[in-house]
Amino acid sequence: MKTIHLFKYNDAVSLNKPSFYENYKLSSLNDFMMMSFMNIEVLSEFLIDVPDSFSAHQEPLDKLSKLCGSAKETIEHYFYYPSDDYDVI
Repeated sequence: MKTIHLFKYNDAVSLNKPSFYENYKLSSLNDFMMMSFMNIEVLSEFLIDVPDSFSAHQEPLDKLSKLCGSAKETIEHYFYYPSDDYDVI
């Protein structure tokens, strides 16, 4: 058995982590609460045990999406995008 990492962002599953600026990563709940006027994005990382013969590159995306439900561990990463004065009402 081997462990693969799948990333889910905006209902899209990917084998590669989408690029976010690490300095926009929220590291604590306090950071999250302070960002009420910012756009918060959630990136979910799924750790999934699969057989050694499994090749994620040959699987359709809908099957990879279903595999996320059987993950042994899920890690959520929170990022924010600073909003300018025009985004705040």
